[in-house]
Amino acid sequence: MARLKIRLENGPTNYSPNILQGEGIKVYKKDKGCKVNFEECLKCILKNVGATIMGVKPSELRSIKVHNGDINVWEDCKKSITSYAEMEIVELNEDWFRKKVFIYHKSALDKELRELENLNFLKEIGYPQNYSLGLYVHVLVTKLRSYELGKGEFPHEIGLFFGYPLKDVLGFMGYSDLEFTCCEEWRIYGDKSPSLMRKSSFDKARNYFSKRLDSVVNINHFYEVV
Repeated sequence: MARLKIRLENGPTNYSPNILQGEGIKVYKKDKGCKVNFEECLKCILKNVGATIMGVKPSELRSIKVHNGDINVWEDCKKSITSYAEMEIVELNEDWFRKKVFIYHKSALDKELRELENLNFLKEIGYPQNYSLGLYVHVLVTKLRSYELGKGEFPHEIGLFFGYPLKDVLGFMGYSDLEFTCCEEWRIYGDKSPSLMRKSSFDKARNYFSKRLDSVVNINHFYEVV
């Protein structure tokens, strides 16, 4: 079985020091990576995106460092994750050693973007007037790829795709007079109660999925946890 070193690194913080905080956590020992096989690699990725697999958090942005450029294990992981019909993975770059990916739960993201206030705001900043999930994801991914190439600004509206409250996204982007309150998984503006409740739902989903995943006999059947 092919082996490689792989590390999941912070999501948005790999793109810009000024964007919404906390999308992702570093894993593996002392940030040096560790040698893993396919099942270990897949399990690591799944546990870090468990809230999205559960459909509680609409999407994730991740940077996956593949040591020695052994892309085969990543390709196997991607194939396994997307075997669950609700999950989709979009690669943002062509680097074999560091894959930056946008991972989303189709139904959960569609529901989040269809929220009237979210949808109206996205349309105001240039997203198509006629909504479809595929089209909106395409617009976001195009912006992310442009930023990756140094040809555009980071799309801070991605916070809505992550499931962050609109008030916090507006506050961060400078479209609101709400004062900065605190920083948890992201920067919170105004009343922190609804934001902390949202964060708590993400945390609970991650913890539930992680614990249940350990009992799955065949890691490729991870969707049995949902």
